Amino acid sequence: MKRKRRDLRGLGIVLGIVCLSLVGTVGYAAEKFPSKSLSIIVPWAAGGRTDTLTRMIAPIFEKHLGQPVVVVNKPGAGGYLGFKSVATAKPDGYTLGIAGASFLFLQYVGESKIRWEEFKWFGQVYSTYFTVCVNNQSPWKTIEELLDYARKGSVVLKHGTSGHGGGSHILSEGFAKAAGIKLSQIHYKGDAPSLVALASNETEISCAPIGSVRPLVEAGKIKILAFQSDKRSSLYPNIPTLKERGIDYTAMSFEGLIAPKETPQEIVGVLENALEKTMKDPSLAESFKSFDFNVEYKNHKDFTAYIDRQDRKFHEIVKEIGIIKQ
Repeated sequence: MKRKRRDLRGLGIVLGIVCLSLVGTVGYAAEKFPSKSLSIIVPWAAGGRTDTLTRMIAPIFEKHLGQPVVVVNKPGAGGYLGFKSVATAKPDGYTLGIAGASFLFLQYVGESKIRWEEFKWFGQVYSTYFTVCVNNQSPWKTIEELLDYARKGSVVLKHGTSGHGGGSHILSEGFAKAAGIKLSQIHYKGDAPSLVALASNETEISCAPIGSVRPLVEAGKIKILAFQSDKRSSLYPNIPTLKERGIDYTAMSFEGLIAPKETPQEIVGVLENALEKTMKDPSLAESFKSFDFNVEYKNHKDFTAYIDRQDRKFHEIVKEIGIIKQ
């Protein structure tokens, strides 16, 4: 009788283990990520640069994730509303965003209370470089001629920005410091009107990104004297970089995908793996080229370290020009 009870207890233990194993398997299957559609929040209006590029990436990204990827536009407050909606979303991997240099600038202007540390930066997707441009009829034919003039006495060049605290404002100040020149900043509402001002001789110099200057370059209204990059442009291979001319400074715009800070690392790993495969798709490079952007992938670790370095760089510039006091 005792032996029979022992056998029954043994059988019960075995059945218990089997049941627990089945429950664990069912639980894993239920929690497998992703199991439904994902959203990428674009903090700008539909039809813009970031929106267009995100919509190029989304169908390839969803192919590697095995679930639909929906692009959602949430513009407002200079991007703050969209960024904040990602930071405060449930950290389950289903609400993502796209952010980059413009977000880092946003931290220092207006009343926005948001920091880059509120996200997991799990993959950079592109980069594009800033330029040094002048009116096509200006007397300066090379970057050397421009700098020689600007370094004389009390010369202050009139520079048109995309707005106070924006990319071309902050990064042009970094260029001016590295080049040893002075700029008088004239703020416009975006790169386009600032470049029209250059073409109309309202200003003398522009440090806007290549994608913005290209239409007026091709129209013969303005010319690029140099790229603020570490390598020459494939579209304009005859134009030098600042580094080639002895100025150790680069300025670029970039973006990548983000998730809420508390997103579990195993979910971030799935997203990172799918994005890496996405960025290797040969069709993307050709599509990006039409926007003067380079496919530039960085994984979670490298992208996070890069954001940290860029934030430190921008912080020093905005502190020096008085946008922030500390």
